[in-house]
Amino acid sequence: MGSLAAKLLLPTVSSLAFLPTISIAAKRQFHMEAMVYFFTMFFVLVCHACEGPGLTFLCFMKYDLLQYFSIFGTALSMWVSLIALAEFDEPKRSTLVMFGVLTIAVRIYHDRWGYGVYSGPIGTAVLVITVKWLQMMKEKKGLYPDKSIYTQQVGPGFCFGALALMLRFFFEDWDYTYVHSFYHCALAMSFVLLLPKVNKKTGNGAAPAKLDCSTLCCCV
Repeated sequence: MGSLAAKLLLPTVSSLAFLPTISIAAKRQFHMEAMVYFFTMFFVLVCHACEGPGLTFLCFMKYDLLQYFSIFGTALSMWVSLIALAEFDEPKRSTLVMFGVLTIAVRIYHDRWGYGVYSGPIGTAVLVITVKWLQMMKEKKGLYPDKSIYTQQVGPGFCFGALALMLRFFFEDWDYTYVHSFYHCALAMSFVLLLPKVNKKTGNGAAPAKLDCSTLCCCV
């Protein structure tokens, strides 16, 4: 009975995989992104807690609302991570972020279960990033950004993101508790990888944050 309860609680506990993501984003001075990740983790955790045994006292909202905000937060986390990767200047950055907030909210209200909930923000962000980078390549007459960005951020980040979405939409029927828990971990890792090493738009030229034990334990 104890092992069954632990298995049912696994999706709730695995949502804490976002803690290192929040900490790393804050240390890299992506404070808005860190706030979105915290929002996502909070509602995902509470939503799953309401599904598990013995934690229903955490349900401070109707389950339907908790579910809505958990999906909204996840889609918005994908959007802000990709916009951060593009490194837009203001006011383009804030305009694009707000565009994502508004359109994602409407899309999820209309249908929260379709593939478009996540593929829409991802596809739009990739299109925006591609247009910007191609323009920069044309101006520089060379590769933009550096090759290391593609090998250390874009490639691994999209691989973990693709893994997360495959687990979410194609493999949850195998064993929901374990597969969905791995989905949380893969998603959190993709956000960490996609975020630039340092927020260049803060203007202080801070050194990139190191991934030490204190950072991973969310000691910001």
